[in-house]
Amino acid sequence: MLLTALYLLLTLLTALILVIFLLRAGAARAMVVWGVAAVLPLLAALTASLGGQARAERALRAYVPQSTQVVVQTAARDYDLILSPEDAACLERTVRLRSEADLVSGDQRVPVRADTLVTGTLPPREVVEALTVRGLLGCHNFRAVAGVKK
Repeated sequence: MLLTALYLLLTLLTALILVIFLLRAGAARAMVVWGVAAVLPLLAALTASLGGQARAERALRAYVPQSTQVVVQTAARDYDLILSPEDAACLERTVRLRSEADLVSGDQRVPVRADTLVTGTLPPREVVEALTVRGLLGCHNFRAVAGVKK
């Protein structure tokens, strides 16, 4: 959090310097103005990235990964599944984003489509997004489905 605030301050200071240079023609050479203008998007991106990492860390602080039992209702069929924490997070993301994939669970393929309903407890959206930001969500048991008509 402190590092994010420091980068935000540095970004704002750089933007202020650029505005001063642009308002006072001749105050700096063209290459200096160009350099400050080129650094500004980099600083903004770093600030946003650090802010996202800090939010992800806060969201994951209270998260305790655990297996969960769910019923996936799709294509007029119910699938009773016990999912690992990672698969549960991937299922939450797939359903929320209305993506289309097949979940390989044990010896069965469970189609997850835009109209799929899930009954049971899945990790909260904030936790799933935090796992994604931190690079901790692999979704190895999900296979994208090509050519499925909506």
